[in-house]
Amino acid sequence: MSKFTRKDFLKKSLLVGGGVLGAGLVTGVSYSFFGNAVYKNDFPHIESNHVKLKPNGKKVVIMGGGLAGLQAGCELVDRGFTVVVLEKTEFPGGKLKAWKDKNFAKKYFKEEPFTREHGLHGVWGFYKNLREFMGRHKFALNKLSSNDSFYYFISNQNTQSKISTTTWPIPFDRIQMLGFPGMYVPSVEDVNVSAPNQIKALVAASKMWGFDYLDPAQRNYLDNISFYDWAKKIGVNDQFIKHYFEGLAEMGFFMSTRECSALAIANFVKLGSQPADARVDYFSWPPDESFLNPMVEYIRSNGGEVHFHSEVTDVTVDSGRIQEVTVNQRMPKNRVKRCRVCGNIMGEGHTGHCPFCGAHESMVELLNPNKMPIRSYTADHFITAMDLPGAKRFITLNNLHNQKYFDKAKNLTTATILCVNLLYEDTKAWEERFPEDDFWNAHDFFPTGFKVLGFTSNWSSKQIPSLKDKRVDLIEVQVAKWQQFVGVPFEEIAKIVHKELKIIIPNLPDYSEFYINRWDTYTGFRPGDEANRPEIQSPIDNLYFIGDWVYVPHHSVFMEKTNVTAKMVTNLILDKEGISEGKIEILKSGTPDLPIEILSIFTNVEA
Repeated sequence: MSKFTRKDFLKKSLLVGGGVLGAGLVTGVSYSFFGNAVYKNDFPHIESNHVKLKPNGKKVVIMGGGLAGLQAGCELVDRGFTVVVLEKTEFPGGKLKAWKDKNFAKKYFKEEPFTREHGLHGVWGFYKNLREFMGRHKFALNKLSSNDSFYYFISNQNTQSKISTTTWPIPFDRIQMLGFPGMYVPSVEDVNVSAPNQIKALVAASKMWGFDYLDPAQRNYLDNISFYDWAKKIGVNDQFIKHYFEGLAEMGFFMSTRECSALAIANFVKLGSQPADARVDYFSWPPDESFLNPMVEYIRSNGGEVHFHSEVTDVTVDSGRIQEVTVNQRMPKNRVKRCRVCGNIMGEGHTGHCPFCGAHESMVELLNPNKMPIRSYTADHFITAMDLPGAKRFITLNNLHNQKYFDKAKNLTTATILCVNLLYEDTKAWEERFPEDDFWNAHDFFPTGFKVLGFTSNWSSKQIPSLKDKRVDLIEVQVAKWQQFVGVPFEEIAKIVHKELKIIIPNLPDYSEFYINRWDTYTGFRPGDEANRPEIQSPIDNLYFIGDWVYVPHHSVFMEKTNVTAKMVTNLILDKEGISEGKIEILKSGTPDLPIEILSIFTNVEA
């Protein structure tokens, strides 16, 4: 018997007649405006998710101490499991990692070392499940005001557009969002040519708003074409692609619209550009103290263990199940150096910053066998919560790649980014360029059409106000066009970024300090990647994979997807153990909106 979906019901209802259509739209407006109260809270509250079950005698080993691993650990200890988290580096958090750097900006941080982060990370309004988790554990966010906008676009043609925070109620907020100056792109290349036609851009937006991720045909179609080619088929003007979508692609996926799939942008636009959920807040600074270390302590205080410097190197599989895992078995026996931040190994003679992640040389130390003892762990269940490169290494080292499931995962791609941080002293250059009391104020912006600049943020304006009080701007530029800097010294990269940054902020003085983080661990979103994403359950009965790079039948992206997979694997393990209590209710990602569901009936993602 075929499954009768909500969308099928709507289609049949709308076919009855115009009266039903009118009633549906009226009901949809009423539902969007008055309903879904739980989704409209900053931290959705689900009472049934607040549980504390007695120990059940079952043990779970989680391989990876990033967001997925830590969140799964918190969920499982609450439900009576004994949890052991194994993290190969010295710090928790994965792609949200943060650590103390005693060598940067000592003049301003003095005895309290500066907290270096993986990069600035936003928490969108549509992260309903992550926000539910944070609210349940009372983890704070740096909430931005309704006057702040995350969506500020500046082109190399001196064109700027800002999609301001909406104030009109759902669903009328979309009309407000699309008004001037939000989606306006004037033609500045030729004054005799009119501005690009907005209709084609609105058609593309409506197709993405109406996109149904759970429809395999739509998902596969968008997965097999680059966003640029998809947009051009629809007739979207290059100006719109360059001014809006190029910036979104570099910010979210660290690649251009010609590299990333149409599915990647559609996933984000469907969720992150819905006005009700488009607001972006930030983790309270520093996130290691406000979010990451508290999760570690929560697991430990509830009977669990978290071990750092514990890289899983060997797996014992018998009768279709993992029996035990061993850490640090294959560490080099000779004298080598190891980065405490990324865990990578380099020769004993290496000097300077880590060549892999850019961590300060103080984070690079001789590998100490006493710090990385060989240990083995048995458990009932094993969760791989590594980033994609770590998971590929895990699969290859343990000869797990002779099955389709593992082979598909090995074909997934990754993305690379350089986070260039420049410190400017005795300046108000940012404030002069983006006046606080003006409509064009900003704490970040999307530069488009530049050779170097990517998504750019001012840490001083919102995250570290103590710097602003001292007339200091700490500006981070996320450079997605990293290929041009292969083999280029960090000092030269900083100079090039600064030079181009002055095109937008001309009053910037010379920077006094800089640091650069390089990361090769982000999830790729190239055409064909979606088809290779493995599901949570592997062919090995008690081995699971979680993180933002796996497939789940739930429309979510980025850190929200990480949280969703942590909750789903918890529910899966509960089911396998026959435990009926403690099942986690998983919310939709983004506020449910009936008019958008109706829109999906009349739109088609194909050109």
